[in-house]
Amino acid sequence: MDTALPGQLVAYDFRDRDAPAAGPGAEIPRPLRAVQWNIERGYQLDAVLAVLEELDADILCLQEIDIGNERSGGLDHARIIAERLRLNCGVAIEFQELRSPCRSAQQQGGGVHGNAILSKFDMALRVVDHAHQPYDWPRDGALLGEPRLGRRCALAAEVAVPKRPPVLVYSAHLECFAGIAGRVGQLCDLLQDSSAHARALPHQLVFGDMNTFAHSLARLLPRYACGWYRFRTLGMSEPEWWVQNVLSWYAQDGAVNRRLAAEAPADPAQRFPHALLCAAVNPGWWDPFDTVRDITISSHAGWMAAKADWAFVRQFRVVRHWMVNRDFAASDHRCLVLEVEHAHPDVLGDHMRLTRRAARDLERRRRSRLWAWCSLAAAAALSWAALRIARASMASRILGAAGGS
Repeated sequence: MDTALPGQLVAYDFRDRDAPAAGPGAEIPRPLRAVQWNIERGYQLDAVLAVLEELDADILCLQEIDIGNERSGGLDHARIIAERLRLNCGVAIEFQELRSPCRSAQQQGGGVHGNAILSKFDMALRVVDHAHQPYDWPRDGALLGEPRLGRRCALAAEVAVPKRPPVLVYSAHLECFAGIAGRVGQLCDLLQDSSAHARALPHQLVFGDMNTFAHSLARLLPRYACGWYRFRTLGMSEPEWWVQNVLSWYAQDGAVNRRLAAEAPADPAQRFPHALLCAAVNPGWWDPFDTVRDITISSHAGWMAAKADWAFVRQFRVVRHWMVNRDFAASDHRCLVLEVEHAHPDVLGDHMRLTRRAARDLERRRRSRLWAWCSLAAAAALSWAALRIARASMASRILGAAGGS
């Protein structure tokens, strides 16, 4: 295969055409099973393959697919996974990983890197380019020890599910080296594309590693949490901020997301542009995983833990959902698994109510958390003041006693 360039597609089809699942008249005997997983460049490819084989999913959304990079054995991981699982496969190439002496052996390039969708069914593929690029990789990648060419993009696929309406599937990987403000722009790129296709393709799966971890220890590291939101969001995590300020705003609330607009600082130069505020409208996405408890990455002894991976559904009923790779043995991300069934448009209202209820609960939790922190700070200040007074009083007594003698 000739080396693909950033922004291009790579496609393979290793399905057995004689297998029932591949034919147009096939039926799925169970709910549609879909997977979201960042496989960490396939460093543990055999373990990844073992997990995916056991899951036997109908649709896989995978990020950090390496093709021809030295760090991962120079192998074409898309081809290997598709051939091993006998699946249809597409990859959107994000980056050409330049081979460079400034890279460590574990980071060494020489190939390309991107996001994949694999399925048992026919797919029509396209690349979704992100209008928002908060990190300039061609210019600044060497500063991180990762010189590369290209830019962030997502892969979209119209999947022809047998005897059911087609499904619009996204596999996305938002920027890691950016703050909340930078990443929310890329989220809005996906919201806008999803909305544009919602009438023709109402059943959607929007999966990806969204890198929502600009909180906790990461808040202190400009490399991961740059921008003016890193301290304005005290009391909440980035996933909580997403739910409260973007995902809980619907078309019924207005064409412009006023809640997000109100979050911006007073400085006009730091406000979100009007076009982004118009795009920041939820077209019906809902993630069944818990925003706070369902952690998908954890490092630095748990101080950098977050729900970085999301599995949004639109006009689907979630039958079951769970996580695998909980011990992070096969990848530094947990794997999200959903079983879903096509649903009536009424489910959109149910999911909207669930999201709004979650946003209200998260806001109450944030206020409680801030009140507790303020109470602790006040108690500490009072204790310090009492200690100063006690010391001053003791010193006065000592001086008085010395003077009297």
